[in-house]
Amino acid sequence: MTAFDVSAGISPRQSLDSWSEFVAALEAESVRRIWVIDSQLAMKDAYVGLTVAAMGTRRIGLGTGVTNAVTRHPTVTANAIAAIGEISGGRAFLGLGAGDSALYGVGLKPQKVAEVEEAINFFRAVLGGRQGELGGRQYRLPHVAATVPIYLAVSQLGGRQYRLPHVAATVPIYLAVSQQRMCDLAGRLADGAIVMGPAQPDMVRRQVGWIESGLKTANRSRADFEVAFVATMSAGGTLAAALDEVRSWASTQSRLLAHFKELPESLRPFDDEIRHSADSYDYAEHLSTKARHSAAISDDLTRALAIVGTPDECAERLRALRATGIDAFIVPLAGRDRVDRWRKIRSQVLDQIML
Repeated sequence: MTAFDVSAGISPRQSLDSWSEFVAALEAESVRRIWVIDSQLAMKDAYVGLTVAAMGTRRIGLGTGVTNAVTRHPTVTANAIAAIGEISGGRAFLGLGAGDSALYGVGLKPQKVAEVEEAINFFRAVLGGRQGELGGRQYRLPHVAATVPIYLAVSQLGGRQYRLPHVAATVPIYLAVSQQRMCDLAGRLADGAIVMGPAQPDMVRRQVGWIESGLKTANRSRADFEVAFVATMSAGGTLAAALDEVRSWASTQSRLLAHFKELPESLRPFDDEIRHSADSYDYAEHLSTKARHSAAISDDLTRALAIVGTPDECAERLRALRATGIDAFIVPLAGRDRVDRWRKIRSQVLDQIML
């Protein structure tokens, strides 16, 4: 059965009480996991949000979606997610990426693939209760005792050894991926991959192939690996309203695609538009439904990057994406009335493809 998760950030305008109620409502709707966006200039603190969510829930998985190994020292990140694991009774996971809005917004650049690999190995060690190396120093987290799934990214870092002395259990790792080398890295070292899109089967099929190549290189089983796809979706209502609901996410996808050396055939007609999309992007409005940079993305490109249309049309696109080798979908929810929107997506679209 296909699994469904939710990705969400904590708006600066949302109270933490409201956030806690939101996550509890998702749990009541049988959402498997919530991936909390970590982008410090656009949203409230992810770890505070995870803490209050853990205190108000009992079953839903809780983790970052995604963080990076730069804006916080990796020992700080490991310590924080270990605490979430403790307070949640072992429901925490760590989603990690090379860095995007959190880094660009403060004048930094994403990590190189080799740096991400080093970070994965570091987190794997210290969150597994072992000693990790970071910048030539040894570290251990002695208080970590629960499994903390790690979603991308990364015991050794910068030639130094670190260990979190409180970590005692193995930590599953999921890597946020788009391009070939990161997909390969996920297959070689992570426990799963977060495929960031776009929602075009030819692109996703290529990404899944890159991941499976990494699995083969490391002699690992595909059956033990999860590929989750970030499926930005708006179904029903007027087409104009549906497009506006996902246009901000599409603008983020377009900006990321601008770094690709070669676009898939389905997106080549939009090459010029994609290449120019990064110029107007404002990281302070990252994923905001009111982001001004969203206006730079046409209706046609929005429909190509996100899943927009009638419920039947959206369900058909999800089926096509699942056929590429996807195991789970992560549905981003932004703006107001998110629980109501989830219920609508679940009843009108997801229930059609549950089996």
